[in-house]
Amino acid sequence: MYFANFPKIVYDFDTTAGTNYQIVTDITRNVRFRKKILENISLYDYYDIREGETPEIVSEKIYGTPYYHWVIMLANQRYDYINDFPISQLELDALVEQRYGLSKIEHIHHYAYKGFIREGVNILVLRESALLGGGIGSIAVGEILVSQTNGYVGRVDNILVASNNETITLSVSLRNGKFAPNETVTIQNENTFAEVQTCTIPENYTTTSNYQYEFDLNEAKRRIKIIDPALVEQLIKEFKDTIWVKAL
Repeated sequence: MYFANFPKIVYDFDTTAGTNYQIVTDITRNVRFRKKILENISLYDYYDIREGETPEIVSEKIYGTPYYHWVIMLANQRYDYINDFPISQLELDALVEQRYGLSKIEHIHHYAYKGFIREGVNILVLRESALLGGGIGSIAVGEILVSQTNGYVGRVDNILVASNNETITLSVSLRNGKFAPNETVTIQNENTFAEVQTCTIPENYTTTSNYQYEFDLNEAKRRIKIIDPALVEQLIKEFKDTIWVKAL
């Protein structure tokens, strides 16, 4: 339906067998709704896409035809049919397993503070590592610590208790995951090792698992903007006029 509105042109497919003229759709006229058209439409409704619904199904429910699915996509500026709309529960389960691995589905993805996504903060006490290259005194603010157990990384924000060459207490912002007692960490790009003695997380932080993170992203795609059915025909007319306007 969308490309049916585009004009046809004769295109010369120059092949080794000679000239091959064919009539094709002029996709160079691929335009979005004029910004002013959408700005002038004040009668919007909101619709939450249900499990298994595609833009065609929503179009059928709202406009009485599946062929206005492209109106919904353009009005919401969602042009990727696969990634811009919610996927089914089965597809979500498969995506999470493929992306994180079955054993890490419930691992911590990030920490939340008062409802807002924010880097989690660990208070770490590190002790001298028995591994060659141990060096507590060399850790400084701004350096990146990397877990040798699971690959989690964190940035050193503050030195809370200075090194006594045996232990050091740090405030560390986590990019993901959580350090754990007795694991080995290293300074990124350096051959310096330490061991985690204790690790604490402030009580006002909550955790979000890898699965919950992907679930929330998928749910956020459900709400779409629906143009009032009484105005959609006028909108389509203006769209067709735009398509057929000769390029300057």
